[in-house]
Amino acid sequence: MMDEEKPDIARPTRRGLLGGMGLAGAAAVLGGTQLAQFTLGSTPAYAQAAKPLKVAVVAQQMSAQSDQRSWAGLQQWLKKTGLDKVWQINQTDAKGDPGQLVSQIEDAITAKSDAILVMYGTLTAAKAALDSLTSSKIPFFSLDSGWQSPAIADITSNNYAMSAQTVQFMIDTLLAKGKTSANICAVIANFHHGTRKRGKVMKTALTENEWISLKDEHVIQYSGFYETTQNTVSDWLTRYGSDLDVIWCPWDEPAMAAAEVIASRGLQDKIFVIGHDGHPTALDRMRKPDYPLLATTAQAFEVWGAYTGWLINEIVGKGGDVKKLVPVPTVEFPAPLLVKGVNIPDANTPTYNAQDLYYIYRDRALAGM
Repeated sequence: MMDEEKPDIARPTRRGLLGGMGLAGAAAVLGGTQLAQFTLGSTPAYAQAAKPLKVAVVAQQMSAQSDQRSWAGLQQWLKKTGLDKVWQINQTDAKGDPGQLVSQIEDAITAKSDAILVMYGTLTAAKAALDSLTSSKIPFFSLDSGWQSPAIADITSNNYAMSAQTVQFMIDTLLAKGKTSANICAVIANFHHGTRKRGKVMKTALTENEWISLKDEHVIQYSGFYETTQNTVSDWLTRYGSDLDVIWCPWDEPAMAAAEVIASRGLQDKIFVIGHDGHPTALDRMRKPDYPLLATTAQAFEVWGAYTGWLINEIVGKGGDVKKLVPVPTVEFPAPLLVKGVNIPDANTPTYNAQDLYYIYRDRALAGM
């Protein structure tokens, strides 16, 4: 498709929440049905009548579980709809390099893509690419990249809300242990908008709970984060030992690194870990009774990928009304609070079908109403 043939997509100032699918449709997917239901009645005949599109998918870091899971969700949606045989998908990996991300976006523009999706991009460092996207008028979407113009939508979870849930659970757990004073250390990640927001919310909560002391914090980068976290936590355990109560982590993989070190010191009954994301590898370990990672949140990474496919098809393929499909710029999906020994889904249940701890409370009450 040549530039002059591309639909001129309006970009209103307010876009996003759950789009034309509506709250009921999104709730159905997250409430126990399979991801394939994002096909919304698609059939092989539907796919044959669909508009062929060239879609560029640029991943910031395909080695990350989040990128892998969203890419898998998009592929599953494409296969179920039959659009995998109609759309031409070009997927590239910036391998964590913001400069490569910019270059790959520019390449997608030069290739006259019909739509461009950036997954988990550092868009704050991609002004040149964003300016080029604005000039090109190519419909642009992002996953968990922090909304930046001219994106039609950024699909994500509410990172403020996720951290608010985990830090409140951390506080409540310390109170349940009878603590009148407690000590925590925090692993901080400022390279991504989501993990940065989580850290800020955690620190804000501590200002209302002065009986909890933040003994130390260490800022990590994505490169080498696992080993860096292990070394940092090992140092904290040497310095603070049994005086430490919690290690707070910005996402599950450093939380797993922290948990390994705690277990290796035999301190799993004394120190617990807080994580975020609900990665299957972390949940596998949380099913073990003596594992110190106590709580996380279940982000619907696969659903994000599928929903982006749906949005691209509705807006770019069918020429749908952006203002109606995407009324606000950030499309937020729920991220249930998961607690070890309480509501960790079994190994055969996708994490995006997990039930939030507090909805369990609600459902107990509603059962009697």
